[in-house]
Amino acid sequence: MKQTTIPSKRRDLILVIILLALAAVLGGGYYLTRRTPALRAEVTIDGDLAEVLDLSKDQEVTIHSPNGGTNVLVVQNGEIWCSEASCPDKVCIHQGKQSMDGGIIVCLPNYMIVQVIGQE
Repeated sequence: MKQTTIPSKRRDLILVIILLALAAVLGGGYYLTRRTPALRAEVTIDGDLAEVLDLSKDQEVTIHSPNGGTNVLVVQNGEIWCSEASCPDKVCIHQGKQSMDGGIIVCLPNYMIVQVIGQE
């Protein structure tokens, strides 16, 4: 009688795929269940804290960078986004509205990072 077995390399590959899928499911579940609505946004310019914006108050703020660039941040209905930027690529504008803890908006040419915070 011939015995059919799966080669050890193939078994290892199947095990790795199963473990990666399990890790992705658990990590995704943790990420989705632990996110909380944002309370404030901290704006840093070149690593220094420039502004702390309360996301419960609608406002529009212009951020000036050391290289002469500007970003206009809009806070409305608990969300924050970059509506205008002097940078050439406009990636910060395309990052969209952020409203949950851990959200981030980055404008590298203007040295600006906006980090959304959900806890006091």
